[in-house]
Amino acid sequence: MVHKQNTFWQLFRLTFVIFSLYLTGDALYRWDGISFYASFYEFLPSVALAFIIWSLVAALAAIVLWLFFRTLITVFRIVGLKIDFEHLLLYMVVFIFSGVLIWKGKRIIWPYEQTSLQLKFIVVISLALISGYMIWLFRGKIGKAAVVIQERLTPLVWVYSFLIICSIPLVGYYAVWETGKTKLSINTKSSVTTDGRPNIILVTFDALAARHMTVYGYERETTPFIEKWSKKATVFSKAEAACNFTTPSAASLMTGKRVWTHQTYHIEGMKPIRSDVESMPHILKDNGYFNIAFVVNPFASVRVLGMSDSFDLAPLTSEFGDSASLFGWKFGVVDKMLYQAFGDKIRFHNWILSNEFIFSKFLNLISRNVNLTEVPPEKAFNKLLEIMDHNIPRPFFAWIHIFPPHDPYLSPENFKGKFNTSSELRNYKQQEKLVEESYKYLFQYKPYSDGMRPAVNLMKDYYDEFITYIDKQFEDFIEELNKRETGNTVFILTADHGESFEHGYFTHGGPFLYEQVTHIPLVIKKADQDTGQIVSGTVEQVDIPATILDLANIQLPIWMEGRSLLPLMRGKKLPPKPAFSMNFEGNPSRGHAIAKGSIAVWDGDYKLIHYLERNESLLFNLTQDPDELSNLIEEEPEIGQYLLRLIRDNLQEANKRMGNGTSFNSSIVK
Repeated sequence: MVHKQNTFWQLFRLTFVIFSLYLTGDALYRWDGISFYASFYEFLPSVALAFIIWSLVAALAAIVLWLFFRTLITVFRIVGLKIDFEHLLLYMVVFIFSGVLIWKGKRIIWPYEQTSLQLKFIVVISLALISGYMIWLFRGKIGKAAVVIQERLTPLVWVYSFLIICSIPLVGYYAVWETGKTKLSINTKSSVTTDGRPNIILVTFDALAARHMTVYGYERETTPFIEKWSKKATVFSKAEAACNFTTPSAASLMTGKRVWTHQTYHIEGMKPIRSDVESMPHILKDNGYFNIAFVVNPFASVRVLGMSDSFDLAPLTSEFGDSASLFGWKFGVVDKMLYQAFGDKIRFHNWILSNEFIFSKFLNLISRNVNLTEVPPEKAFNKLLEIMDHNIPRPFFAWIHIFPPHDPYLSPENFKGKFNTSSELRNYKQQEKLVEESYKYLFQYKPYSDGMRPAVNLMKDYYDEFITYIDKQFEDFIEELNKRETGNTVFILTADHGESFEHGYFTHGGPFLYEQVTHIPLVIKKADQDTGQIVSGTVEQVDIPATILDLANIQLPIWMEGRSLLPLMRGKKLPPKPAFSMNFEGNPSRGHAIAKGSIAVWDGDYKLIHYLERNESLLFNLTQDPDELSNLIEEEPEIGQYLLRLIRDNLQEANKRMGNGTSFNSSIVK
């Protein structure tokens, strides 16, 4: 029998080992994917931090369980049932072990099947009853079994305790010693002559689709101010993003390199190649610009992009959130604390808060359900206004990356109901669940179920409402900016990528490169420009940094793949050239030929999307079919072969640059 005075210790040992075993399995599972874009050197401190935090959670769980068990034992004794601590301890072991088997079996046999809340409840109740029956059946051997289990736990307790002891100095090293290496100082001195060069303000909205903006012909009045503001600016009608999600697109926006060149393929991927010196901000700084970055999305921060030293002022992304919830998506109180303590030093600092970790499922049940965005645009806008009131060095380059209208689409109350008065799916948890539900269709290349279509249509309405919100915030920012002495200043409005509600494809990322996610706004307003113009023809996201350098009268470097759009803004023409967008999440970031993913190419009226693994191509005439509903791959095979050859040749060239030439199947498959 277990001595009563040792019951908590026994429970803690068991809880500690169970939690540690789960984290070990999760670490091995994650490393299989993380090794694509992170070194073991980066992974090790992340595991150490996760072990420390997870052990603290295990200790808290043990305390709660012990109090719960003692209460149950007291209640059972009052009603005359002889239930001891070891009965409950063994019950917990059987319940958890059976639950893990069922969960693993479901993931293997039915990985994409969504289980209803009712079914989950039935399974839990069944497990509880079966576990109770098993304990009753072997009640005579429970005492011996409890002793055996505790004996078997001892080696694991020692092993994991040793790992925790080793983890503490490792995490402490990164938390304390590395801190000084990541701080950005403001250097207001410049020895370079910069007379006549303009200030440049680049505003990027996360997941803003051009097709949902009034200025681009959308039937809803989502961007009335931007449309009015653009009448005295240059509007590029067909700007295409380099990728369909943030990190690779932001890397292309800052380097002027396509994704297959800078080789940042993943949302937490490796830094772009040579981004410390081969970037637009680095060149601007070398030429006397004072560089500022107010980036709200952590996956686009200058630290993630490896260009911290190219910016004079770049606060942590956590400074731009309201933290309305304890455990919000990337912006909750706990996440902000972890980011501020470790985000620059330990790569996967928020390991146990990530959506795929079991702890987040529990937190989602107990945390506050947010129904208002935690990252309002005015936070970043006001920061620039604030520093402009303190004689900012000039000329300056300011990059402001706003998180909305990225999901969750949680507008303030005065914007809700503009396009749909429904009260459904109006909070973070409901929208996040729908996004997760859509993923099972995304990676199977199949349309989502008819049952999802009404919900997605509802989210589209909320997305449009969210856009009206950022339009108003942008208006307030411009009005306040105009009250200050902006002098010779160029404004650029664009996005990292768009957002999809069509083709069975919800939000962004994944293999699809339809116009909903690639067509982004691009509006450039030069200083004192009082007449507007529309520039037709396809341009690329990688052209934006080249244009910025040209506006600053700086010669373009040979490694930049984009070209300046300034001639088009002056009424001249540029030779036609194909444009590219791509997603390579299935590939390692370094040292391997690109063999998985999708690539889109635009040439004239035509666009081809090619899926490398499936060897499947989709051909569209965007002039006749802007919604990409009619695949012309069989009707116009010559054009399809020509565009596919462009993809093949450029991909082979990219692979050669990595020292890995690869064969490419150029046959068109329906």
